[in-house]
This record gives sequence, structure tokens and C-alpha cells, in this order.
Amino acid sequence: MTLKQLQVFLAVARYQNLGQAAEALFLTKGAVSQALQELERHLGVRLFDRVHPHLRLNHEGAQLWPLADEMLQRGEAIERLFQAGGACFLNVGASKTIGNYLLPQLLHDFERRYGWLPRAQIANTGRLLELAEAYALDVVLLEGEQHRPQMAAEEWLQDEMAVVACRGHALADGVAHAPAELAGQRWILREPNSGTRAYFEHTLGALIAPYSVALSLSSTEAVLGTVERGLGITFASRLVAELPGFSSRFSIIRLTQSFSRTFSLCWHKAKYHSASMDSFIRFCREWSPTNQ
Repeated sequence: MTLKQLQVFLAVARYQNLGQAAEALFLTKGAVSQALQELERHLGVRLFDRVHPHLRLNHEGAQLWPLADEMLQRGEAIERLFQAGGACFLNVGASKTIGNYLLPQLLHDFERRYGWLPRAQIANTGRLLELAEAYALDVVLLEGEQHRPQMAAEEWLQDEMAVVACRGHALADGVAHAPAELAGQRWILREPNSGTRAYFEHTLGALIAPYSVALSLSSTEAVLGTVERGLGITFASRLVAELPGFSSRFSIIRLTQSFSRTFSLCWHKAKYHSASMDSFIRFCREWSPTNQ
């Protein structure tokens, strides 16, 4: 059994397609197929159920997945130790609010302490969980809760949500309004499958339903741009209120009820914890933006 065979196995497990796995590994489809067959022959089991054009991971393959990921992580650690003077490596993901408003400072402070930077990816919560489940991300920083049984999660930071409107909005009068007074407003919201959208639907949205969603957009910047032009109001982290020029562009509609959520630190339960991964998790547990 070789590391190359395990690398091929992991790629096929992620993509469930020989062609896509071959493209990701810069190999021919035939070479990927041969390496997978050699691994299955060596182990004496089938690792996938063939359902053309996909290969579905079976029970034996699911058992191998975390072990293969650990073997490759250890192999890469050995190479880095002797080829790059002990350089460290980690894949981190952050949902979009965290990625836009907290991650830059977090990475800056992490590099200042440890002398190296993780690779970082920003996406919505659903996509990050998919990547973590496929062992493509080591640690993810998420808005709100996640309920996937294979993922470990712990509370990280507290966030407060606010209703943001354009300057001069009739309800942005400094008076605390009941959520029911938002009925009839047009909403500009983040896309479905994002942490912010899910939190809205389960909290404020449930109190004012039915409500009208004028636009669903995939970035906070796009949401704020449309809100600024009076096309609707939005539900956003109070972190946006710290943006330069916020008060000259937007107003916050005060409510009689507060809405807070928890940012989470997550990883796959079966993920091998390298020294780099443990260092990052420890740092995040200790880090707070209020201390910067």
C-alpha cells in the first residue's frame, strides 16, 4: 500500500467520480482507476459501490477515509520537516461574516505568535461543512449552530444581530420597536444555506412571518449595497456597524427584543489532530477581538 494509492482514494471519495479525481490530482483517469484497483486488491475489499457515473463510498471505504487522511497528513508533515525547515500547514475555513470581519485580525495575530499562516477559505456555512466532512478543511469557524453528527463543535464567540436600514428610514427613529412593527417590510437577505439566513429564519423571521424577501445575495457587501439604496432592510451582525462610514450610510432599527448568536469552532470528529491543528484550536479558544 502506498501514499499515492491513499491520495487517489481520498480524491475519489471526495468527488465520487474518477474523472474529477484525476483532474484534481493532475493524473490520467486510467492512472487513478489503476491505483484504486491496486489498493482494493491489496486490502481485499471493495471501497466503493459502482453506480455509473459515480462511485459511492461503502462501509469499508468509510472506515478507511479518516485513517487515509491521517496517513497523508503524517506523510506531508515528514516532508515539510525535512524540506522546508519544519514549516507548518493547515486548511481553515470561515463563514462569510467571520471571514470578512474577524478572520483578517485572527490570522494576523496567529502569525505574530506562531510565525506561519494557515491556508484560509471563505464560504457559506453549508459549503464549509461539506468540505470539512470530506476532510478538505481541518478547522472551520461558523456562524450559528450545526447539527451534523460527524462534526465536533464548541462555542467560540458571541455575536449580536441587528436590523440595518438605509439612512432616514422611518423606523430608524431611535425608539425601540416591537418585531411585529417590521411586518410589511421588504428584506434583503443572505442566500439560503448561510448561517446568517438560517439564524434569521429561526428567530426574527419566525416572529414576523409571513415576510417578503426581495433579494437573496451571496455576500454581505452586496446586501449592504442594496440596503443603502433603499431597496429593503436586512438582518446583519453588529460587526458591520464597525465598518468605516457606517453611520453615514446606514441606520439601525432598534427592537424591544435582542438577538444574539454564537460563533462555533468545528472539525470532523474523525479528523487527525496534527500539531498545527491543535495549535490553531488552542489559539482560537484564547483569542478575543475585544483584546486586540
